[in-house]
Amino acid sequence: MILISKIYKKVFNAIVITTMALLFLSSCNLNKVENKKLILYNYNSGDEITSFPLKNDDYFYIKFTHSVNMSPVIDYYNFNDKNEIFVYKTIYYNYGAGVETELENDETISYGTDGSMIIENINKKIDPLVYYLSDIYDHKLCINDNHEISLWDVCGKNILINIVIK
Repeated sequence: MILISKIYKKVFNAIVITTMALLFLSSCNLNKVENKKLILYNYNSGDEITSFPLKNDDYFYIKFTHSVNMSPVIDYYNFNDKNEIFVYKTIYYNYGAGVETELENDETISYGTDGSMIIENINKKIDPLVYYLSDIYDHKLCINDNHEISLWDVCGKNILINIVIK
């Protein structure tokens, strides 16, 4: 009887220690996967319009028609652990006012088969990240090259929006 009691005690202790170790390891992993949000605010009122869930390695882009040269522009953004937003790539289809004409630092330019000009390695902090959604051309938001979302549908027209990571 005493032998069986000692065996049960050892098995019980092993189960408790294993369970505690698993709980500890799972809590460590939960801390590494920090849930973030891409939040769209009305720039003038400060009211939150909507938000989208993000993971630490996500990125997003805003696609729009340039108001001066009337051609598509796609700005790609990522963020760091301090929730600072950086533009890291831009795709243009035409030169004109408001479009980069000179490369800086480690930036590179390449040309797509569709006639696009792709500027990469920009890594420029954008604070604040603000877009004006006129009633002429819609802006599209896309996270990780998934479905593009119309910002007119989400935010409306003729509105200044601020994009923030929290």
